Amino acid sequence: MSISNLFLFYQRAREALKYVIFNLNSEKPDPFYSFLRYGIHQTRTVKPTEESHHLSASNMKLPRLLFVLPSTVVQAFVISPPAASHTLVVPTALTTATSTSTRIYAEGGAPQYEKYSATLSESTRLANYSYLLHITSNDELPIQYEPGHVLALEIGAGEKNDSLFENPFERTEKSQKDIDKNDGFMRGPYTVTRASSHSFDIMVKVVGEKSHRFALASPRTNVLFGGKFKVPIAEGIKDGVKRVVLVSTGVGVGPCVGAIERLLDDDANSMDLQLLACYREEGDVVYADHLDDLKANHPRFNWKAIVSQESGRLSASEENLQALVSSNGTSLLEETHYHLIGNGGMVNEFKSGLEKAGVPKEQITLEMYFNHRAEVDIEAVDRIASIVSASHAQTLAAANT
Repeated sequence: MSISNLFLFYQRAREALKYVIFNLNSEKPDPFYSFLRYGIHQTRTVKPTEESHHLSASNMKLPRLLFVLPSTVVQAFVISPPAASHTLVVPTALTTATSTSTRIYAEGGAPQYEKYSATLSESTRLANYSYLLHITSNDELPIQYEPGHVLALEIGAGEKNDSLFENPFERTEKSQKDIDKNDGFMRGPYTVTRASSHSFDIMVKVVGEKSHRFALASPRTNVLFGGKFKVPIAEGIKDGVKRVVLVSTGVGVGPCVGAIERLLDDDANSMDLQLLACYREEGDVVYADHLDDLKANHPRFNWKAIVSQESGRLSASEENLQALVSSNGTSLLEETHYHLIGNGGMVNEFKSGLEKAGVPKEQITLEMYFNHRAEVDIEAVDRIASIVSASHAQTLAAANT
């Protein structure tokens, strides 16, 4: 690498870090800043291997808070397609004669990604305000997404209060500014539920104009996608554990189901899998029949829906929290991995409780969708820690008798 490229690389890295620090301390961060939180809240990192030739914060000896490079700098290096990693990866440029991608240069150090043309083939209603988007890439190049990857997804914004959508949501000034900067497209980070070589599914909940527009889009609507952030759920599981517990809220269940499907299809995998899907009301529950079928066909998988209007939150009582331990009430701390995804209140609460119980940090992976700064309920944290610690102690006692 030439001296000029090295200097440019250093300058851009400093700009990116300054952007992160500014937005962390800002009450009104950049509209596109939500992407950064996915990198910031990743729990697990590993040392790069000789086979991993991608750029990451770890192998460039820079702080691991975030690592973002503009495409001009990325091209100064020889990079192979992204290998398996547990750090935020800068996707490689994919440019061929058949590619329909458009290179994007984000201003101010925000994450960049290449935009690819795609078709929203179908939007299926799953439950109250919850929809599954099936998106097919229009590019001949294969895509490489796994359940839990985060990507950028864009859709034409249209006019305010577009009658085609009978839009009940007001467009904010902040959203309009981002639309104007993005050539008339709404954009945001979404987590992959499942994917094939040329398509992927995204589960969304209608909470505003953008999600409403995705959910009610007609078949064959043109959309754009790009980027690859976060570590896939299955890849983030610590090697050697015997049991995985996935706790989700709302549509956070989507990536969990996709990861479970992958793990159950892997004959070399023998881990017990437990899904605790949390919802506000019965009408919010998604995939119940599908999960029941998986449970019937795979003895090592179990799941439970926790509906807060009926039994309170998962952490509201010791009775509810018994679902955290294995079916026989026993489990060792070092043998169980936890993945937490959804509402920041739940994620923060369980992360604190599990750590207090003694669960190693590398056995807790997480992704927050919103409510990042929610204060934890100390009593709930203590209940979580108590249940998990007691199960560990009971397992040790049984092994010594």
